[in-house]
Order: sequence, then C-alpha cells, then structure tokens
Amino acid sequence: MSLIERVAGTTVCLHLAPQALHGVQRRAGRPIADSAFHLPIANPDASWDVALASLRGWLEQDSGKKLPLAVSLASRWCALLMVPWSGALLEKGSAQRFLHSQFGAVYGEGARAWRLAADDAPYGQPRLACGIDAALLQGVQEAAAAQGRRCLSIEPIAGPAWRSIAVGKPAGSKPAAFALVEAGRLLLATSSGGRITALHSQSCDTAWGEELERAWRRWNLRAPQLDAIERVALIDLSGAPQANVPERFAPIAVAGPAHLMREAAWA
Repeated sequence: MSLIERVAGTTVCLHLAPQALHGVQRRAGRPIADSAFHLPIANPDASWDVALASLRGWLEQDSGKKLPLAVSLASRWCALLMVPWSGALLEKGSAQRFLHSQFGAVYGEGARAWRLAADDAPYGQPRLACGIDAALLQGVQEAAAAQGRRCLSIEPIAGPAWRSIAVGKPAGSKPAAFALVEAGRLLLATSSGGRITALHSQSCDTAWGEELERAWRRWNLRAPQLDAIERVALIDLSGAPQANVPERFAPIAVAGPAHLMREAAWA
C-alpha cells in the first residue's frame, strides 16, 4: 500500500461494484476519449461472486491489446480502519498478526479470511488499513492472469476518490474532509498532511441526502475536531442524485468511478 505507482503507458482502469462494471482507458494520467464503458450487472444480493463473474466475462470478450489493469472495488467489499501505532507494524509477519487482531476486534472472526494492508504513515502515527476478502482479491488477479493481463493494483474506491480531491493540494495544507456515497454505502473521511487521518463508514438508503448531515453530526460527537471543518467535498457514485444535499457538502463533478483512478496506491 505504501508504493505509489504512476503508469506512463495506457492502462485500463476498472471499477467493480455490485450492480455494474465501469471502465476507462487512461494514458499519461488522462482518460482516452470514447474509451469509457458501463456494463450493468444483475446482482440483487450485491454478491462479489456475481460481480467477479461479470468481470471474467468482460475480460474474455475484450479485444484490447492486453493492456494492464488498475482495479478499484466498491466500499461494501472493503473494510477500512484506522489502527493505532505499534512496533509490530515494522515487520511483515508481526504486522499481519497485529492487523488481524485489530480487524478481528471490530469485524469478528470473518476478518481472518481477509487480506490486510496498511499505509506507511510516519513512525508513531496511526495508520489507515484495509481488509478485503482474500478470495475476492485472488479471483480478480486470476481473472486478469487468465487473459494475459497484468493487474497493477487492486484497491478500495475510497483511495482514488481521496486522491482525486487531494490533487494539487500541498501536503501541509489544513485539515479537509470528503464524503463518498455509493449505492447503499456512505463514507466520511478527514485528511491532513497528505493522508487520510480519520473515517466513518455506514450503510445508507437511496434517500442518502437526508442521512448525510445526520451522519456528520453523529461522527462529530465522537470527533470534536470536525468542528473546524466548514466544507466537505462530496463525491456521489450512488446513481441516485439528491436534490436536498446539505449546504456543508460541496458536490464534485465526476464522469464515473473508473475516471477517479489516477494512481495506484494499494498493492
């Protein structure tokens, strides 16, 4: 997760969500005109198995030049957690044991089947960690390999969403926040010093505009530092635009979830 990989050649950026596979080709950091696509997925249970099968099918039919892939995953399949600093994070084996203990305390026994990674925050600072079902990760990697494709990265969509907002902001800029809304999921996060520093995730319904301010206020009760943040960048990937978005939240125009991907940060 600590490695930032900038891809100079053409890359196919894919976003895999329960109800759709989104994609666009990027070259030299920019989307290629007329390369975007959207493949609907019939998946009422939001199962990653069904979505993964759709990804396999698209890869089998795509007649591209075996371009490398950068893949983002819907938040409902990715668990994000701020973990406290520990010396165990300095060594790979002990880091995995420590992360599993942290995720297990929050998510239960199911976390044992997840692949875990943490960012490289400075020594002594809390770290942002991500857990994704190991079978899902392996499935994506195998689907790419079966078609002779390199998979440059697999990451939660929260990563590209945050980086798309952070572009052009100096690392030492004042604390900021963003909200990411997907079908059925709402993520709130703060950033400072070029890193995500705190987050809150919850489910939401299609009328998420009404829930947005309530979620922020509830989070504010646990994190008083949010009082200093007046504006929150809003990225809506829900497919259900709202007319009643609270004034605190400033919508950012996004062509699609795959268009958010500029760099690969999660291996």
